[in-house]
Amino acid sequence: MEKFSILGFLFVILCLITRDLACKGETLEGNCLKADREALLDFKNGLKDSSNNRLSSWIGGNCCQWEGIGCENNTGVVISIDLHNPYYLEEAYENWSSMNLSGEIRPSLIELKSLRSLDLSGNSFEHIPIPKFFESLKNLQYLNLSNCGFRGAIPPTLGNLSNLQFLDLSSIESQLFVKDLEWMTNLVSLRHLKLNYVNLSMVGSHWMEVFNKLSFLIELHLEDCGLSGSISSLNSINFTSLSVISISGNSFRSKFPIWLLNLSSLVYIDVSSNQLYGQISPGLGELPNLQHLDLSWNKNLTGSCSQLLSGSWKKIEFLNLANNKFLGSFSEFLEEIKNCSSEGPLPELGYLDLSSNQLVGRLPERLSQLEKLTYLDLSENKLQGPIPASFGTFKNLNEMRLGGNELNGSLLVSFGQISELVVLEVYRIA
Repeated sequence: MEKFSILGFLFVILCLITRDLACKGETLEGNCLKADREALLDFKNGLKDSSNNRLSSWIGGNCCQWEGIGCENNTGVVISIDLHNPYYLEEAYENWSSMNLSGEIRPSLIELKSLRSLDLSGNSFEHIPIPKFFESLKNLQYLNLSNCGFRGAIPPTLGNLSNLQFLDLSSIESQLFVKDLEWMTNLVSLRHLKLNYVNLSMVGSHWMEVFNKLSFLIELHLEDCGLSGSISSLNSINFTSLSVISISGNSFRSKFPIWLLNLSSLVYIDVSSNQLYGQISPGLGELPNLQHLDLSWNKNLTGSCSQLLSGSWKKIEFLNLANNKFLGSFSEFLEEIKNCSSEGPLPELGYLDLSSNQLVGRLPERLSQLEKLTYLDLSENKLQGPIPASFGTFKNLNEMRLGGNELNGSLLVSFGQISELVVLEVYRIA
């Protein structure tokens, strides 16, 4: 009797749910709402599938089983569309073209009321603007339209997507541009922003203040965006969770942004290929979580190499200071820190590039103690003396470049014993 009562109760609940969905016109077909299925079919009809294979599974009543479609388990509503092209046009054209989608993006997507994730990246919707109706996808948390061939102004109405956490509009051949960034301050939930190669040259000099208002921001990618002006100071820091800042390939005539030293969450800094100048603070080495630092090709950054590298650098894996004006005796820096760490200097370092600076002195014997080092470039400095015998004991080194210095002596026979070594460059030995 008790079992019968429970079954009866569950039956009543099921009837109520079915009636509620029917009243709203949301008839279930398998695990898929009919309204969602119809919206997806109309969306499909606007697309051109070059292989006639990419959307071949989009048949039958249960759209939750279609390739690239994700549904919520308990309700059957469509919550995600993932039709990204897994291949890069530049690397594998035949594979890319076999997966490529083009055509138009129809506004029937608006009918997917619960859509949270949309990924169309890597396809070729050439010469059409980003659809303005995207502003109506109010529940979107993830939007990836990178490398899709869109052109024109990024619609400011994207600022209405207040639930958006991830936005990627990057494109190597981008014809997208933005005149005013103020609308982005409405993206109050944003955590990951990628606008690489989008033309931001018209946004003015206060662009960093705009992004600083996004208090939940974790990653900021603005490579080759035509940005200029000064980035040396911020009045206060609101994006205190920032872990990645990648703003290479712009035109900042500015001192190094010293405010970065106040962001202990930073894991990745790339400010390479700009026009930054001035002294670099040794405080960079004290950022507790920093793994990747690229200051290369600014040409006018300076500082004492030994002081900079004598920091803690507890987690640093990638360090590129090439093509600047760092000074001093390179041989000193390992000596200065040899008593400061029980686990050895720079314990995680795998990539070190100090080429084209103004380093002097001898190559340090203890450099070979960097056990995880796979890439070493000290070329085009003023280093002197012989190559230390210890350089033949690197365990994991793939590439070593020492050319363009004033080294002397003979090449070490032990170089032949570095089993992983692929490139060895030592030209202009005096």
